[in-house]
Amino acid sequence: MNRLGANGSSNIQIAFGSHNGTNSDTYVELSFSSGAGSIAAGGQSGEIQLRMAKSDWSNLNESNDYSYDPTKTSFADWNRVVLYQNGVPVWGVQP
Repeated sequence: MNRLGANGSSNIQIAFGSHNGTNSDTYVELSFSSGAGSIAAGGQSGEIQLRMAKSDWSNLNESNDYSYDPTKTSFADWNRVVLYQNGVPVWGVQP
């Protein structure tokens, strides 16, 4: 798994979890260490790249994935990705 970001991959933690919801059974959580700093209102974090793969590198089936939208081919708002701040959802629609 590759982890890159404007603040360095050492400041980004990745965890996977299980979820019971419509078209949702697993999620990935990105969190940030104190070394990542903070973002001023209206600021940006920079691009964060994340690559996930099965252990055998076979294709993932995203056809029934809650957050997948094949029409999104560049950066765009997508409310099926949820942002939490201190454990509270502040943006997006939970599955």
